[in-house]
Amino acid sequence: MDNPTLNLKPGAEWVPESNVDVARSDVDFGTGGFCEGVAYDVLAYYVPYSTNSNKRWGIYFVRPNMERDLSNLARQLINSGSNRTPSKGKYLVMLIYPQVLFLHELCHHTLENVRFSMDPMPSGIYEPSDEGLCNYVAFRLVEESSEGSLVTVIRPFIIDHGDHIHIDWYLPMRWLVIEPVYHRFTLPWPYGKLGAILMAFNGIGKPVVREALSILYRWWGLDKPSLYKPVVSTNYGEDFLEAFINQLRSDLVPFLDNVLSTKPVSNSIWARIDVDDRELKVKCPQGQGYKNKVTG
Repeated sequence: MDNPTLNLKPGAEWVPESNVDVARSDVDFGTGGFCEGVAYDVLAYYVPYSTNSNKRWGIYFVRPNMERDLSNLARQLINSGSNRTPSKGKYLVMLIYPQVLFLHELCHHTLENVRFSMDPMPSGIYEPSDEGLCNYVAFRLVEESSEGSLVTVIRPFIIDHGDHIHIDWYLPMRWLVIEPVYHRFTLPWPYGKLGAILMAFNGIGKPVVREALSILYRWWGLDKPSLYKPVVSTNYGEDFLEAFINQLRSDLVPFLDNVLSTKPVSNSIWARIDVDDRELKVKCPQGQGYKNKVTG
């Protein structure tokens, strides 16, 4: 994917459609940031390899938080549509939800790689502005996937039970080791037919994808000032962003990212994806960078 597609430059911002209205999530993103050795983003988090001795590094979905938030979103979309069948964008938002989270956490991994490539002993691996950059990248990548430039990274399997659905998101790690294990989310959704939208975005135009992303944007309150507003900080230099894009191209290739680029770990990030079933109650001090303590 070329840089012009992402339009990755200082000051760039992902702007939603103005005609989308949805209630607000009760997720407190104000507790997110970098603490306890991880980039903690409430719904998912990234454990850096440089702070955890390579033992448990990787991307983790926080299942209880995700399930609660996604169930609440489904109810809001049902109620906002009265008795009418929801638009394609409202269908699609249920499916791109984990992709946006995954790409955000992947961005944290890419940033760690870039900082180590520029300095073998970097003074830090995280800055508060990383959250805005990672949301910008996640939203832009999903938006551009409508043009066929990005393979669907986490593919859901949907079972319709009439008044509700089960969405099973198969994780790439599970595919790799061929475990018949998946993580099921039971969601209220009396309309069915979600599977009809699930053709890796084939035939789904960018306006529908933008509608879905705009729903998430409003739902997560990204229109308000916060660390997570999808904006590329002007603190990033052009050289840094160029190195970031080059590294991201490699990191987006499943199970070959560790071959296509040089980074301090031998494993692929795609083999380091899992689910955290704990009820996490973490509150990070926002607005602070992280001074790196490399542990090997």
